Amino acid sequence: MVNLCRDEITLTLKNKIDQIFGASFSTNGLGGVLTCGVTGVSAGLSHAPISKGSGKERYVFFSFPHISIDSRGTIGDISRPGRPGSSCACGALNKALVEIKNDGVVANCKIPGVHEPLDPEFTILKQRLARRLQYEGKGDDAAKGLDLVTITQVAERTITDDLEYLISKTVDPSKADYAVVTGVQIHNWGEKFDGDAPNLEWLSANNVYVVVNGEKTYLDLNSMPSFTPRQVRLLSGSRSTGDGMGDSHDADVVCNAGGPAGSVVREIDPPFLFTSRESRRRIKERGQIYTQLFDKEEIQPEAHCAWPSWQSNLRARQTQRHESDNSATFENDLASATDDEAEEMMNKLQVRYTGNGSWPPPPIVRGKEDRDEESD
Repeated sequence: MVNLCRDEITLTLKNKIDQIFGASFSTNGLGGVLTCGVTGVSAGLSHAPISKGSGKERYVFFSFPHISIDSRGTIGDISRPGRPGSSCACGALNKALVEIKNDGVVANCKIPGVHEPLDPEFTILKQRLARRLQYEGKGDDAAKGLDLVTITQVAERTITDDLEYLISKTVDPSKADYAVVTGVQIHNWGEKFDGDAPNLEWLSANNVYVVVNGEKTYLDLNSMPSFTPRQVRLLSGSRSTGDGMGDSHDADVVCNAGGPAGSVVREIDPPFLFTSRESRRRIKERGQIYTQLFDKEEIQPEAHCAWPSWQSNLRARQTQRHESDNSATFENDLASATDDEAEEMMNKLQVRYTGNGSWPPPPIVRGKEDRDEESD
């Protein structure tokens, strides 16, 4: 299951995921906001293949809001094919940022489920971000200091919480094993789409874990080995040939390094984003240089991986935060609470972030006007 922003530039990532894992179930939303709910996730899970050996279903959940940083280092700017000038990524998060800074956090905190009929997805995104900021103890003054980077980080935490909450409501760990990979998708493109600077894509993975037989294990990506030849072929192929090995005639740029310095950098390619003849020539040239360096240094990835001894570096750890420390859980409990229960919950939350409860409870508590809207 892949949850990305609706933006067409995110499809480069989805294309690679599909190439390796097969066709994915999409839960995309503006800014990556999850609006499919329990029914949507349940539908996706019901389509999963069943392992012939164990009889279990296995899922991999990917979730990434995105941000662009052009080759000049300007955050939010991105060039698009066939469109002069620059535009913004993520545009939805940037719009939400502007409105939260102008109107304040409190004014954008609505009751869960309330949205504008003509703009449902964006208003849900903005409310989720505002309520997350409130949940983290950030008020109107703190909102004025937000920028696109910080609001993207808030979005990643919000959407990850929402995903994990939906997983808790839909996945039976006794019948299925699953993995979760969340973080931020980063675009670094040239000032001009077909300019001299390469258009690159990579990920900042913030939360990676697997749940097998009900036991959660966090994966430390820094302990992963360099790629095997098969993995290099998978990642460097720009088109799938049907055998999952990619097309060897169109190689992308792949940096084959494990450990703390490891990364995967690739230049965007068809079918989702076109490139000029010169760009295609550069891709082929870099692919040849990459192969020559392998031969020159006598690097043999299969020998350097030391597989499977690297698995000893993956250790089961305590859950990084308490299971109840989830903003989506808090919001759903608050929505069904009585006024007295809601007031008590808000008091506990403010004590958590101030230590003494000195600041007034944020006015997410439902008043008469809100209850009338619910009745309507």
